[in-house]
This record gives sequence, structure tokens and C-alpha cells, in this order.
Amino acid sequence: MQPTGPATGAVAGLTPMQERTLHGLIGTGSLPEFDPELRARLRSRLEDGLRAAGFRPGAEPLWLGKHRLNQAQRCQGLFDAGIRGEGDPFQHSARTAAGTLFHGAIEVDVATERAFDPRTVGERAASRRVQADPSFARHWLGLEEFDRAELIAEAGRHLSLFRDSFPPMSRRWAPQTELPIRARLAHGTVVLSGTPDLQLGRLRRLVIDFKTGRAWPEHPEDMRFYALLLLLRTGVPPYRVATFFLDSGEWQTEDVTQGTLEHASDRVIAAAGVAVGLRAGRSASLSPGSYCAWCPRAETCSVSLARSSPGG
Repeated sequence: MQPTGPATGAVAGLTPMQERTLHGLIGTGSLPEFDPELRARLRSRLEDGLRAAGFRPGAEPLWLGKHRLNQAQRCQGLFDAGIRGEGDPFQHSARTAAGTLFHGAIEVDVATERAFDPRTVGERAASRRVQADPSFARHWLGLEEFDRAELIAEAGRHLSLFRDSFPPMSRRWAPQTELPIRARLAHGTVVLSGTPDLQLGRLRRLVIDFKTGRAWPEHPEDMRFYALLLLLRTGVPPYRVATFFLDSGEWQTEDVTQGTLEHASDRVIAAAGVAVGLRAGRSASLSPGSYCAWCPRAETCSVSLARSSPGG
């Protein structure tokens, strides 16, 4: 049976784009059943793999999220620098602050059921982020008033694209925005964590991340990780995961199967195994790429593509 989503019955007054998203992405009607033993099997698969990799009670905890898993696949040197906490503390740029504010605007918009105009929503989102996020607050308070207005306007533009693409979020769909999820494995020595942008559904859920740029190969992997994380936390797998590109209104989607979840768990086990080897002193396998530009070891790595030229 083709998975369908949390929306049941007709939704009146939708635009053609909203109709397309409702039926093509969210889905309507009933959902197929899932195996209630799936969580236990996947957790056992993970525990066995982590034990074989060398994780024992009392070991230093390893935190893995979607970005860290991507680092492990890109370059072990970048991964090693990340798990050792190398580099400067995170600071917002204009791009990351705009993304953070847009995600905050979606949260406010969903909670208020589109009761306010985009600028008002953006202003409220900025106020909330300043109170809740010290990094964003430092960036925001250092801006001139004109630059703050530009950020709010940018968030409003993307919020308008979101509204153009998605039907109003009914409370029956139980929308949840930026809900942090964690799962502890191997006696707490491995912690999986993530914060999906949007979840729809009470029991079986659709999980969505929003992007304003182009598609990257890691995006589907990020969503598979979220599917695994949600299964471990709730005992119920999402029926579908998707990356939604606001600029085009297109999406990448995958219906979640046992194979999806096994792939995500094997990826976690592989990254954890690399971490064990690196902690034991094994040399990192270095693979240069565009990500060298933000690696803390860029100036000392022998294969870095971002090293300064002599005398430069």
C-alpha cells in the first residue's frame, strides 16, 4: 500500500501548489501498519555494532548528529577535528542568521495558524531567538537597525514561499516544529541527536527539512538519520521523510522502510567505529574537498584545498 499522510478528507480553498503538496507530499487517508518489533530489532543492531566497534560502559560519550555523520563520510580529518572540539566556537554569519530566523518564523507561523502577516511573524521570531539562542543574540544585537530589517524581510520572503507551498496546518495534523530528539546507545556512550524542521502526524509522521539552496547528496542521508532517530525515540517510524526546497517548491522524498532504517543504523555504526580508531591513535584517512574551507585543520593538513599559498 502506498503510504499516505495525516490529512483526512478534503481541504477547502487551496491553491494548485498547496493541493500538489497536500496530495503529493503530505498525503491523505490511512497509513499502512508497521512492525511493532522494529524498534527493538534496530536498537539491537545498533548495540551489537557499537559493542563490536569497541564501545564499553564508562567510555567518553560520542555525540553524533547529521552534520557529524556527514563529516565522517567526507573526511576523517574533518570528523576527528569535530569530535575533538577543535576550531573557533560557532558564530552566526548573515546567511546562517537568516536561516535561523526563517526556521523560527515557521515555528511562529504554525503555532499561530497563519494569523499574522509575514513581517509580524518575523519580528516575533527574532525576539524569541534573541531570548533563546545566545549565538543568534550576539549576532542580532551587533547589527544596525537596517540590517535587522533586511533579515526580517528575508525571513518574510521565505515564509511567504512556505505559505504558498503548504496548506494551512490543521491542529489535527499535530504539527511540531524544531523538536529536539535524542537517543542514547551503548550505555550512554553514543548519543544520537537531531532537530527536524517540521513533523506532521500524531502516530506515523512525515518529517521535513527546509532548504533555500540547491540539493546536496547528503540531504537524503540526513533525513534517513532523522527517521532512525524518531523510531528509537518513539518506537514508531515516520511514514515518509523529505527535503523541501523553498525556492523551487520541489522536494526530495523517501518512504521509510526497514531497509531505510538499517542503512541509517549502519552509517551510525561506521562513524562510531571510525571515532574509536581515531581516539586510539589511528591516523585519519584524509579526503580533500570543498569542505576544506571550513575545516579547523585547513592550514596544517597535507591535502587541504584551502591552505594559504606561501607568502599569501
